[in-house]
Amino acid sequence: MNQETLKKLRLLIPGIITILIGYYYQSLLLAKPMKTVEFKDFSYPLIAAICIGVYFYLSNIRFLVTNYSHKKIDLNIKNHIISLYTGRLSDDDKQYLYQKNRLKDIFYNIVDNDESLKNKSKNVYFNGLIWTSTADLFIISLFSSLTFIVSAFIFSNVKSELLFGGLFLILVAMISLGLHVVAFFKHINLSNEQISYIETSQINRVDELINIALKQKNGAN
Repeated sequence: MNQETLKKLRLLIPGIITILIGYYYQSLLLAKPMKTVEFKDFSYPLIAAICIGVYFYLSNIRFLVTNYSHKKIDLNIKNHIISLYTGRLSDDDKQYLYQKNRLKDIFYNIVDNDESLKNKSKNVYFNGLIWTSTADLFIISLFSSLTFIVSAFIFSNVKSELLFGGLFLILVAMISLGLHVVAFFKHINLSNEQISYIETSQINRVDELINIALKQKNGAN
């Protein structure tokens, strides 16, 4: 998986999840099995899925779940990259390098210019898709479960079905949150594999790029 595919799927998946849950909700209200509730034109749900995905992207709503683990992943990369530097760094130098994702830029510069690291990145991207998708599933399932439960007290003819659907979605939300945590630890391990390769094969490049960054800092001063 490449980065462009990852971006497209991250845009589509929240919408697809929402459409499927909406499809399930509609089938309960109409008291029909899901297979009998059909879309006449698949372009409409696709457009709706894209719109929902765009909302997720622009609102950063998934950061409600991913924010903590995202910071931990970033910090793990930064700490390891700076630990590979063979020169001496003052506290001011370290502070400068940690700012504005400079250490992450160094990491990705090395990754983008090494074929072995590029191949390893495919696993990182795939795991990243699972990491964000489980966050999306958690958020959508949790909020949808509230809709189901509230609706159960409005549509009394399908109350039990809606309550079951709401409880089922809460279960889905909890499972997806657990999978999100697993994907987070997997992401850390995959990043560490890349850093281990950099340590054995690209450590001189780390020194070179950090020295360039420090020269820019000193030049700015």
